[in-house]
Amino acid sequence: MEERTGYLEESVAKHILYIEDNPNDQRLVKKVLATQGYELTIAGDGQEGLDKAQTVNPDLILMDVQMPGLDGLETVRRLRKLEGCDQVPVVALTAYAEKYKRELYLEAGFTDYQQKQAGIRPLVELVKRFLD
Repeated sequence: MEERTGYLEESVAKHILYIEDNPNDQRLVKKVLATQGYELTIAGDGQEGLDKAQTVNPDLILMDVQMPGLDGLETVRRLRKLEGCDQVPVVALTAYAEKYKRELYLEAGFTDYQQKQAGIRPLVELVKRFLD
């Protein structure tokens, strides 16, 4: 009798680090992305995000731009200097996604950005674009 191995491959969830200081946004994004099968680690500010980025090895980082302490621009600049984070996609989620800021976000080290008010479906599509 032939032995079958590997026919039940385990699916490994993609891991997202979400750096956001607003608890309401944290809960919403966690709920939405968990229903899509993603693992989510939340950091409440830029420094915590830097610390967690080194321990959770995220496949994608979503980050608010306007946070107290280290803002998103400074946080992404520092993330890009960390070993293992230089090639991870980092997406700015911001209330201020005007086109004139696009260059500022990209120059700082963000891979892309999306306006927070865009809604749930665009957020899921954005994540899938980077992880699926």
